[in-house]
Amino acid sequence: IDSKKEAVVSTQSTGDLITKFLSRSALLRQPSPIRVISNYLLSLPPEKDVLSLAGGAPGPSTFPIESVSVTLKSGAKLQIDGPDMAATLQYNKTLGLTELVDFWTNIIREMDPCPGPERKTIVTTGAEFGSYLVLNALIDEGDAVLVSDPIYPPLLLKTQAMNANLVSIYEDPDIGGMCPKHLRSTLESWPETKRKPKVLVICPTGSNPSGANVPEAHRREIYDLVCEHDMLLIEDDPYYFLNYGDPLKSFLHYDSEGRVIRLDSLSKVLCPGFRVGFCTAPPELVTYMERHYSVAMLHSCNLSQRVAASFFESIGVEGFLEHTKQVTQYYKSQRDTIISALDKHMSDLGTWIVPEAGMFIWLKLNDVEDTSAFAKLAMDNGVAFVPGNSFAKGDVDSPYLRLAFSTVPQERLEEAVIRLSASIRQHIRDKIPERKAGSVLP
Repeated sequence: IDSKKEAVVSTQSTGDLITKFLSRSALLRQPSPIRVISNYLLSLPPEKDVLSLAGGAPGPSTFPIESVSVTLKSGAKLQIDGPDMAATLQYNKTLGLTELVDFWTNIIREMDPCPGPERKTIVTTGAEFGSYLVLNALIDEGDAVLVSDPIYPPLLLKTQAMNANLVSIYEDPDIGGMCPKHLRSTLESWPETKRKPKVLVICPTGSNPSGANVPEAHRREIYDLVCEHDMLLIEDDPYYFLNYGDPLKSFLHYDSEGRVIRLDSLSKVLCPGFRVGFCTAPPELVTYMERHYSVAMLHSCNLSQRVAASFFESIGVEGFLEHTKQVTQYYKSQRDTIISALDKHMSDLGTWIVPEAGMFIWLKLNDVEDTSAFAKLAMDNGVAFVPGNSFAKGDVDSPYLRLAFSTVPQERLEEAVIRLSASIRQHIRDKIPERKAGSVLP
């Protein structure tokens, strides 16, 4: 197996669409010769008798763990032992556990049953790291990246570290979600002297922090604009399964040209501590992500992947979709409870849009210029929120704040709102000094 030859072949087989978007660092990445050999050996059937003197894998007889048993809340048990346990304890393919990749590929088919461009899925250490891998493969210093306003803070920090040119696209003031009209006007008025936008990043379901969904008609329009202006679209969609209304189509549904890169997460529908996410993208892009991943951390945690795969195997695709409905019902009940409390205790203090998905409420206060000015006061009063300036480019004042209704017990959500209301009223009454520039808290 010639890793240098593979690098040449991979570059030549990469379609013009993906090649022209790759960053300089991605194009410089070569496959790890050892991982090329390891991945090939891992792809061989068990009956193939290969005595490997190639890899630096530790001797399995030294591993102290024999088996793992996981008890589900239903009482069912997942038993991991024998060959599965042996494989779990050893190095694995960078792309991820085959059974888990295959399962998620079937989930993607459920989202988008229509045949389209070829796609490939890689397991990532959470969708957060997946987005980093994608951005690193695409963004060079000075590249223009279109993002929602308000913006998810980790996305802001990642792109700032890459010295990208972030361009904000407003959310629709009436129905929420990225506004196609503003996107169109931004693209059509783009200065000829500036580098054209390369990537649009969007959280279309239960957008963080606004909780809004991008309607399907807007999704179609946004995708058409991406094609018209020759960009790629990163669909960062961790709240896809936490949608309170009718199912919405992924951007994959519209993707006839292979421009959509989809990020999924198990954090919201299984558990965040597993750190398991997925990226589904054109195979050529996944190749460069895999090269980066293989030298950054080899692969995601095998035990997390194995437990997730065993759980999915025990319930199947239909069982997983039913499980997500139960999870969604929990969040919908939480949302209804906190909205009722806000209506009761804070209707005179601000305005908000009832979220259609996810776990956040984006609240605008009437008589407060900067919510960070009383964030510490609120915590001292026993309630916490994220000030709106955390979701903005630059050091600006913001009358917004984000409330997460995911973890506070339902019977205490009203209490949390009462504490928040009291803190706001105290801040307005006492006129607490504004924060210092560059800080989140006063």
